[in-house]
Amino acid sequence: MRKIGALVAIGGIAAVIVSASPAAAFGIRIGPFHIGLPFGWHHHHRQLYMRASPNEVARSSEPSRAETTEIVPQGTVSPALVYPSLALPAIFQNVFWPNASQWPFGYQNIFTTAFAKIPAGQDQRLCQQPLDPNAMVGRISAEVSPTADQMPLLQKLGGALGMASGYLARACPKGIPAQPVARLQMMQSQIQALAMAIDIVRQPLEDFSQSLTADQRSRFDGTPPPDAAQDQATVREQNQAGNLVQPCGGSSTAIDWSIAQINRSVQPTDAQRDDLASVKQSFNAAAIDLDAHCPTSAPATALRRLETIEARLDAAWRAVLAMQVTLTDFETKLSDEQKSRFDAMNFASR
Repeated sequence: MRKIGALVAIGGIAAVIVSASPAAAFGIRIGPFHIGLPFGWHHHHRQLYMRASPNEVARSSEPSRAETTEIVPQGTVSPALVYPSLALPAIFQNVFWPNASQWPFGYQNIFTTAFAKIPAGQDQRLCQQPLDPNAMVGRISAEVSPTADQMPLLQKLGGALGMASGYLARACPKGIPAQPVARLQMMQSQIQALAMAIDIVRQPLEDFSQSLTADQRSRFDGTPPPDAAQDQATVREQNQAGNLVQPCGGSSTAIDWSIAQINRSVQPTDAQRDDLASVKQSFNAAAIDLDAHCPTSAPATALRRLETIEARLDAAWRAVLAMQVTLTDFETKLSDEQKSRFDAMNFASR
């Protein structure tokens, strides 16, 4: 995906450079933040952090024939899958100043967001989440104390952060498809756009990091210098004691739940049950790939953290593609009435 994205990103960078970048395209506070969603999402106001999706799921009461409305764990509907600008500030937060944070592109996020009822029109408030590269550069400068020779490289990094934000704002979807299969296809392109935006920052980040002394790099990467009082074993114990590793894996319950909802809504015939079994097999393979790229600890350097995030986005892109392809094939086996029930499925946290 990154090879394809790199070519498109060149055009995106050029478009950002020649366009008038409004202040609204750049400028958000760094650190954990909340996403305020417009009316119609039926989703609780919740912190968006970078980590794996929740493992436990809940089942609702028996659905009506017209529409299936399921109660799922809070936070599983991920607006970042259709408006990836929402995730960009948290991603860069976790590249430069990592914290315990939830990943919004897990298996259940993908499935639930594909079937959630979302306003069809574009929402400009979600297209241009402000990211302030000057504030990020200022904070890095204060922590690292770059030399005169290093400052141009830091400024180049700041420019790349601005380009990434502007490129992603320009890639905002014109509308949100109502049908789950079409929604998945759009989500796939949005994840790719997010990966391309992040890739813009890779080389400037590497160049700046390589220019730093060992002491500067330890401060830039957020790791203590060799003479720091804090013992590294203590740091590892603290990471393991928290929730860092717990969200990784455990998707089997979510897969069983999602297949059960399709089964209840579609009411497959005996001849279609093998097709639904194939859907489950594809979903399981996608979830395994996602879990395989879920880190068990935070990488030690900013560059490695960016690469880890890119790898996770690649896995999310593959998962969305696999789910979209298998559901497209499954839907061709359905009757018109079954297709209507399938498209009417709705999952929302409330």
